[in-house]
Amino acid sequence: MLLLTGKIFIYFNLFLVLSFLFLHNRFPNFFRPFTIRLIGITGCIPFLVLMLGFIVSDFTILNVSMNSFIDDPIFYKMASAWGSHEGSILLWIFIINLYLLFFLITNKNHKSIIRNILLIEVGFLFYVILSSNPFIYYEVTANHQGMGLNPVLQHFLFVIHPPILFLGYIGLIIPFSTAVYILSSQNFDKKHFQTILIWSKISWFFLTLGIVLGSYWAYSELGWGGWWFWDPVENISLIPWLLTTAIIHSTAVSIKKNELKIWSLNLCLYAFIAAIFGTFLVRSNLIVSVHSFASDPLRGMYLLAIVAYLLSFAVYLNIKSVKLFNQDKFYLLSRESFLLFNNIFFISAALTVFIGTIYPLFTEIIYQKQVSVGAPYYNVTFNILLAPAILLMALAPQLSWGKSTINYKSLWATLAASLVVGLLVFLIWGNMYFSLAAVLCFPILSVSLFTVPTLFKAKNISFVSQWLAHLSIAVFILAAVFTEQFDKDYNIEFSKNSQATQSLNRSIDITLNDIHESSFSNHQKIKVDVTINKSGDIIQLNPSKNIYQPSGQVTTEVSKKNYYFDNFYSTITSITESNVILNIVYKPLINLLWLSTMLLILGIGLSIFRKNKYE
Repeated sequence: MLLLTGKIFIYFNLFLVLSFLFLHNRFPNFFRPFTIRLIGITGCIPFLVLMLGFIVSDFTILNVSMNSFIDDPIFYKMASAWGSHEGSILLWIFIINLYLLFFLITNKNHKSIIRNILLIEVGFLFYVILSSNPFIYYEVTANHQGMGLNPVLQHFLFVIHPPILFLGYIGLIIPFSTAVYILSSQNFDKKHFQTILIWSKISWFFLTLGIVLGSYWAYSELGWGGWWFWDPVENISLIPWLLTTAIIHSTAVSIKKNELKIWSLNLCLYAFIAAIFGTFLVRSNLIVSVHSFASDPLRGMYLLAIVAYLLSFAVYLNIKSVKLFNQDKFYLLSRESFLLFNNIFFISAALTVFIGTIYPLFTEIIYQKQVSVGAPYYNVTFNILLAPAILLMALAPQLSWGKSTINYKSLWATLAASLVVGLLVFLIWGNMYFSLAAVLCFPILSVSLFTVPTLFKAKNISFVSQWLAHLSIAVFILAAVFTEQFDKDYNIEFSKNSQATQSLNRSIDITLNDIHESSFSNHQKIKVDVTINKSGDIIQLNPSKNIYQPSGQVTTEVSKKNYYFDNFYSTITSITESNVILNIVYKPLINLLWLSTMLLILGIGLSIFRKNKYE
């Protein structure tokens, strides 16, 4: 019953969308809010039906049978709905229609933008029907209990991380559709740019939250002890985030100064295309990633066709509007000029990540040679572009719109103070990288400190959101560099049959307390209990190995405990009949890194509620 219901609503939604696209010009009365609401509601139903199938373990649906286990906890059953390729694409359609309904509330009569959204939805509907149908019948045997969700995905953050990240990706559909309308009609009304700004901020909020949750999930689940691995799937989420950051800043200039309009619109086009291209890479099986979808490459070709169509259309709009380029004129020393420079660095950083991600594909296709692009490439190229962007972040808010002047005395004093701080940091910690980070971040920190009185007096939420966002970026950089440069990694071997204590260093001792097994509804757990004594402070860690049913797959489960802003992180490297080897990682200031990301998300969230008119 659920299988048939899901199929019916997919085809019915496609019928309604195609009817609207073909008839709305001939029959203007066909375009009514009721019609769009009906399209949006019917577009949401198939995913809800699939999720219900997972909740009730309807194994007559092949997707449910292959990605769920009858004894999985209810929240993992729900998450299984987007744990497969087919389910995640259906989630895309669900969110497109969700955004369509919300957009309709504030833009009831904007037929052209809604039409552009529905044109994109048609592509994904055909993709589901032709290549990724989640409602395929499966002949169930009497004792069938399902194959189970991938154990690596059985983590609480997987329940919320993918939908939030998808909200960020797909939220870019409205800036994209609005930009297409503006470039096609040459209607550069300021209200359209205000629409782009607010929806870009909504997408920016969800992208940031999704990336942070994904990073924390990988840190908590995968056991590599790091918060960012430059994994291709991580990179793919970072590219639209960088481009959306550029959209926010350039659109502010477009609204306030009526400049950078074509620049802003093109960013809207390519940010959404980047999001879909990332989806193609993840689902085409062309990249190797710890959390990509192993899928039929042919499915990736369908997505590539959608990307190629959108890209060719974007190029057509570029050619059509070429005469409008280079019409912007502004002073070098102005806020809009510095925002443009910052845009250039953000776009360059996105291109750097993009090149590093796809370069292995080209070498394999052209030279039949497998290569990998690792952290050293990204750490050098990305950080080189990040450094001037951080300095501009401190300077731009201090400048006025239009022609501005610089207080050179204050500027040189700030630069001198930054160098002094960097030298002091180097003398204390003896690390050049952390010293350079201090030099870069000091201007932002000092500006943030001196504007604290203004912060409490400010009635404009825009100032508060900007203050939080910029401060959090500076704190994030300092914490990230510190934790990467000063972390400690230990491998310790214990005999299983006796308690023992070993010293990690002069201030840290670790004691093996117990090893025991336990059973749960869908897995067995072998847990090791250890105690860390750090200068008299006692910290308990409980890393484990889990054996999941029905697959028999074994996973390494992380145990971590906070020590103020620091974190102890432990995994079981190996366990035999006679001994156990533990990996213990000490991550200083890692919690300050996570705190800074929460401040950034708060700042972005506040910016959504600001007034969007730049008077």
